[in-house]
Amino acid sequence: MGKNIINHYVNVIKSVYRDVGIPNKRSHLWPRLEKKFLLNNPQCAFCGSIKKLHVHHKKPFHLYPELELDENNLITLCMDTNECHLKIGHGNNFKYYFLEIDSLLIELRKNNISLDDVIAISREKRLFTRSDNSDI
Repeated sequence: MGKNIINHYVNVIKSVYRDVGIPNKRSHLWPRLEKKFLLNNPQCAFCGSIKKLHVHHKKPFHLYPELELDENNLITLCMDTNECHLKIGHGNNFKYYFLEIDSLLIELRKNNISLDDVIAISREKRLFTRSDNSDI
């Protein structure tokens, strides 16, 4: 296996455990909303993948628990080969988040910027959210 393949699978595992250690617990309504949201938004908003989809909170639920179930705060991102959830939603590290996701999606759809540009901008403008010692 190549180094990139191994790194990808490590990132996929990290995406599963990204909420470990976060003090706010998900609402009992979250699983139903997540499933409904994916049915209505069945592909990655950035790359169009239909594999390994995640519902991403634009404003993280552990910082903005009141927005956990607000569909305007949600976007479908993938952990397929482009890893949009990690690279765009979190600026390439789950300890961060990226608030300008909607404006970059508009620019991408207008063909003003590329997916690689989006990834670079999200990493440059990411905001720190977690101070734990984990590598997630």
